[in-house]
Amino acid sequence: MVKGTLGCIMRKYVGLIFLLIGTVSVYGQGPKKIAKADRSLWPYEINSATGFNYASKMEMLVFIHVLEGLNTKLNEDSLKTHLGVSKVDLSSALAWKKRTKNTLLTNFNALPEDKKIPVINNPVTWQHLSETSLHIEKKLPAELHQWFLNAKEFYSSYVYEQLRLAALFPRITSEILTLSNEEVTGFELPDKQFLLTFDDGPTAPGGHTDRLIETLNKNHTTGIFFILGDRLNSRAMSDPSQAIHRLYGNHLIASHGRVHKPHQRYDDWESSLSYTAGVIGSLETKNPKTKYFRPPYGQRNEQMVAYLKESHTTLMLWNIDSQDWNAKISHQEVADRVITLMLLWRRGIILFHDINPKANNALPIIWNKLGESGVKWLDPNTFSIAK
Repeated sequence: MVKGTLGCIMRKYVGLIFLLIGTVSVYGQGPKKIAKADRSLWPYEINSATGFNYASKMEMLVFIHVLEGLNTKLNEDSLKTHLGVSKVDLSSALAWKKRTKNTLLTNFNALPEDKKIPVINNPVTWQHLSETSLHIEKKLPAELHQWFLNAKEFYSSYVYEQLRLAALFPRITSEILTLSNEEVTGFELPDKQFLLTFDDGPTAPGGHTDRLIETLNKNHTTGIFFILGDRLNSRAMSDPSQAIHRLYGNHLIASHGRVHKPHQRYDDWESSLSYTAGVIGSLETKNPKTKYFRPPYGQRNEQMVAYLKESHTTLMLWNIDSQDWNAKISHQEVADRVITLMLLWRRGIILFHDINPKANNALPIIWNKLGESGVKWLDPNTFSIAK
């Protein structure tokens, strides 16, 4: 009887620790600027292939409209002032812009012409896109005016987010650029294919991780859960290992390191990776064809990249950040942001977190909004990246 009581107390104690850690890490202060879109301002449906493509082209044109307006700021002094940082890497910022232009140009040339769009002749050139984007506001139908103003504000903030990460790279690494061709970002995926990923879990039994997985299972969708080694170990101590197997089911468990701290200059990064791999190995009954690691904040170094290659582990980043961890954004705004970035990039790895409720609340909105658009949600157990 005493043993059972102590076990109950320990489970509650571990659960409290999970709750406190999750609250501190998730609801901290976010960046000064965060891009928020309002999808209710788009007056047309996007739950068909035609509707998705039209909305996608318009999102890209507004993005280009904002991007081209930055040309005069793409020098070292102007970037420092615009981004509010004391040191920038101009070559990284320019590399990000070049990759972005190539991505958008490829997207446009892969899509059919649409008479609704202000005239763009195939094959599309960057000059076509730039000139069309600069005059797009004057050619829009009246019902798109409010959407355009919101989209322009969204992309002004989003470009700021992206450009700031690029200008800090590689002094502070992130998902914005790669250190090696071995790294996966999401831009390698085929058109309209997306992978769901969830960081920082698991939570205590019965918490946000459990509820999110229940929602995913009900919608016959799978994802990758990048777990923290200490959290998974704590959960295993408070819950039978069989319960963890049942919890994750067909979802893939991958490493996020032992603790959630930047690994770029973390002296114990190798221990962090090996410890977490050991915890996963002791609990994982499946033998996934590919092992994945995602560094916290996307921060890593050349030595880590080489280590992962030798251990046959793929370093997976992301190209669609939901910002669901940020206290300044609601679950509806998370859904609107993710949908907008899906329309913009047309492929990708989406970053969510399973230690708060926003992903669980946002995903049904996203699925419902996209309907029969032709978007494909990838199964991490079977998909492969073409390099």
